[in-house]
Amino acid sequence: MKQFVVIGLGKFGFYLAKTLAEEGQQVICLDRDENVVNLISEYVSEAVVGDATRKEVLEGLGIPEAEKIVIATGDLAQSVLITLYLKELGAKFILAKANDEAHARILSLVGADQVIIPERDSAIREARILVTPNVVDFLPLLPDFSIAKIDPPSAFVGRSFKELHLRGKYHLFVIAIRDKRTGKLSILPPADHIIQKEEELFVLGKKEEITKLAENI
Repeated sequence: MKQFVVIGLGKFGFYLAKTLAEEGQQVICLDRDENVVNLISEYVSEAVVGDATRKEVLEGLGIPEAEKIVIATGDLAQSVLITLYLKELGAKFILAKANDEAHARILSLVGADQVIIPERDSAIREARILVTPNVVDFLPLLPDFSIAKIDPPSAFVGRSFKELHLRGKYHLFVIAIRDKRTGKLSILPPADHIIQKEEELFVLGKKEEITKLAENI
């Protein structure tokens, strides 16, 4: 079990904290709004009412012990100040939410390890799904390569990877499969594995090859 701290319980922070808790992680939340803190308290390990722009409030959250800290506030000045305090308190990893590219650059400059722009990132993800509807999700690795999670089309079900010739035909490698019913993940499945309808496939390859596969299934 990992420990996460989520600062700011707007829609993004609230659902992020709730999902982390549902995944079995230890989650500590902080927000000024007592009502939203009370709402999240039934899901997470600890929920605190407080002002994250006060260093003494952050000191009480066990910052050095947290695996990752998420700054989910939307205010630029607040998120910059919180980031600076967290660095002083020995935060291992800071993931910060930004409203736009300029906000993101500033947060990176003051010490955030990773910055996301939820609206932009969600729009990019949805656009990719619209273009390649058979691809559930993309995870960019290098400029040319990605890992994609794919729901197997009906033509794949009941056939083995060896029969499908994914490596030869599309230059793609199936690095894992996951059973949706049990959640069991199998790494590097054998070539003679028979694909089941209830499985997800994780494939590694160039984005254009993944797109080509999605367009032809």
